[in-house]
Amino acid sequence: MPEIPPSSSERPPEPVAIPRRSVLAAGLLPLAAGTGSQTSARPTTSAPAAAPSPGGHCRPVLPRHGGARAFTGTYSVTYVPFEDVAPPYLTLTESWNALGLDDQDRVYIVWTSTRDDGRGDSALFRYTHSTGRREFLGTFIDVATRQGNLLAGEEIPKGHTRIVQVGRALYLGSQGFHDFKEGIEDLPSYRGAHLFRYDLDTGAFDDVSRTLPGGVVLPHQGIVALNHSPEHGLLVGLAHPLGDVVLYDLRRGTVRTVPGIPWAPDRVVSREIVVTRTGKVYTYRGPEDPFLDTLTDEVWEYDLVTGRMRGTGQLLAGGFWNGQAVTRDRSTIYLSTVSGELYRLDVGSGRFTHLGHFLDPVDEADPAQYKVLYLYGIGLTAAEDSLVGLPFIAPMATDGDAATRLTTYRIATRRFTKHQDTEIQVFTGSDHRDRAGRLYQAAFDWDHNCHLAVITPGRERA
Repeated sequence: MPEIPPSSSERPPEPVAIPRRSVLAAGLLPLAAGTGSQTSARPTTSAPAAAPSPGGHCRPVLPRHGGARAFTGTYSVTYVPFEDVAPPYLTLTESWNALGLDDQDRVYIVWTSTRDDGRGDSALFRYTHSTGRREFLGTFIDVATRQGNLLAGEEIPKGHTRIVQVGRALYLGSQGFHDFKEGIEDLPSYRGAHLFRYDLDTGAFDDVSRTLPGGVVLPHQGIVALNHSPEHGLLVGLAHPLGDVVLYDLRRGTVRTVPGIPWAPDRVVSREIVVTRTGKVYTYRGPEDPFLDTLTDEVWEYDLVTGRMRGTGQLLAGGFWNGQAVTRDRSTIYLSTVSGELYRLDVGSGRFTHLGHFLDPVDEADPAQYKVLYLYGIGLTAAEDSLVGLPFIAPMATDGDAATRLTTYRIATRRFTKHQDTEIQVFTGSDHRDRAGRLYQAAFDWDHNCHLAVITPGRERA
């Protein structure tokens, strides 16, 4: 097993703070007012701020959703509910990227939930498509309580990471808070991130971090993204909000943290961490506000072999990464941003190439001037010829309805095509595909109506 090398760099320099233009002014996202302003040529409308939902997470104020309609018959989307198999002490609310498949094509999903005592928790479920069976497997709080690793009043409202299978076990990271997008003064009041493991053979659900110093894998912060380097025997996590790279040695059960791109206003840590077959780890920050999507930020690279953290000099736009899809040979990684920009990483050269905005040109040319506000994940088809996403789009020039629009990117022709609008508003999770080619994402209406979406591709035009 290769040793984890010491880091040869200090924490990367602080990014330059930028003036704010909150999209609250456009009626799109309730962000707290900043000290500066930024002008924009895009039209705005006014809207009231959102009220926090249970657990302190704000539901965005968005244009009215237009509901379901079809443009092609190429893709079908069906929904699997979970609220009826959840225990009575839980109310399911949302799921952010916390999905995974095991080697038997069973789908796992974590739902952020509110317990009947008001605490935020994360509940793990399993769905078997071949039988339709749905199972509740446990919650983070219940596991940590049973194993003596929960403090009085502690909440674990986020399992925000993809669910990673290594050997015969699944690994899941956690956060003890919902989010940090404004000030981080309250961060020291949170205990830190737990790391959980689910044994596929025995069904044992364990809090791995109970044996680590302080009972957490990372003090105060959360783990917002998780990946695996099989070449180095490491789980590679991304810390939220400070952006550190967290290395968990699977054989030794030890943790090492590498300082990452530091927190700054409007520079939100990505919801994806990229780990390549060459031992390179890529991280990125960017704004969440869709009206700051032209601002650029630098991609950083950490080398698992040399221990060096460095800026790559490559500037991307479109907000932080919130989706990735990897080819079978791991030579190419596609990345999507929260505001709908699509990039390709050539693993061999380490070069990022911009592929476009995840929107059909027909919508972009429409007099209503549609724009992607949020895109929370992408999937690669089994033939590896198309990428599938469900961006939340809205018109910029009119007061028309918003839509969640299933759109594909045909890789050979570099063409975006819209297929259908969905009745459910939010789709999250990336690159979860079974052997039959079905793609899976979490689907919910911001804080309720929780389902697993099963996306079945048909044959697209070449």
